[in-house]
Amino acid sequence: MPWLPIYMDEIDAADLAGELNFDPEIAFIITAGPGKWIACRTIDEVVDGRYCLWHIPGGSLPLFRGPGRPSGTISDPWSGWTEVKGGADASVPYFGGSHPAIIWWNVRIRSPKVPGGIGLTSFEWIGNHFRLLGLAADPKTEAWWARLRKRVRRRGARRIPRTGSLDGPKAEIWALPSALAKTMSGVHRDENPW
Repeated sequence: MPWLPIYMDEIDAADLAGELNFDPEIAFIITAGPGKWIACRTIDEVVDGRYCLWHIPGGSLPLFRGPGRPSGTISDPWSGWTEVKGGADASVPYFGGSHPAIIWWNVRIRSPKVPGGIGLTSFEWIGNHFRLLGLAADPKTEAWWARLRKRVRRRGARRIPRTGSLDGPKAEIWALPSALAKTMSGVHRDENPW
């Protein structure tokens, strides 16, 4: 499944959130109360947590009704809805196993293990994992994911390893500029998304 790991601090997070806020193809799904959700175009701030992004051109959102029951469709995400069957984590919306128009942004600005350290943030997307079951990603969402990867690189990010020297082998995590400057000065970076 597609995964885009990132080291970022508060400055980088605000910049990236600002870009997502102005992306006409993206909506944030936020809480509107226990078991209630609503789509909105922007968020005011980014703190550590799991954010649900809906790629609007990727299709309508399913209303999960439970195992063995056919899912419905959320008729108007902009007006909000109440979940019929929620997932194990009540802090995020649940659409069943997954949906190819949903991208998860797992923000870990701060390391939960090392005070003052930088956590490991990531974007996650199911992609075409369930294509054989008839749940393929819309080509527009595939294109958006490819653009997201390019956006990160264009922001001046540099790929670095999870541990050791920044010039070491296995450079796989994109460090955004402010977080990169901190890691270059010796600030701890998490090797896993705790």
